[in-house]
Amino acid sequence: MQIIATIMAVLVAVEHFFILWLEMFNANSDMAAKAFGVPRELLKMPEVQTLFKNQGLYNGFLAVGILFSLFVMPAAASAGATLFFLACVLVAAVYGSATASKSIIVVQGLPALIAFVLVYLA
Repeated sequence: MQIIATIMAVLVAVEHFFILWLEMFNANSDMAAKAFGVPRELLKMPEVQTLFKNQGLYNGFLAVGILFSLFVMPAAASAGATLFFLACVLVAAVYGSATASKSIIVVQGLPALIAFVLVYLA
């Protein structure tokens, strides 16, 4: 069970590294326009680019936090810290789903919820 929980938490971190890449380094692309449901012309605006880069950085912090809690923290603190970062992802997914796109709850929230439950039970 511990291995499955770790794998799922790592997958959530990988997903957030992908989001970091998309928002920070590839925001002005057809892929980003489709993923975020916004016109490409909007993504070309410098102000929007700045907002996306900031958002991407936060997603990167979540990913690093999950990996740090899994592989660097002492075993006694690892599960609690991992649950904290997964809960942060869940809160962000709920907020994003309520304010930006309903699909966020499935794309980001569901994997985080599954990982959270598995880590909690392990």
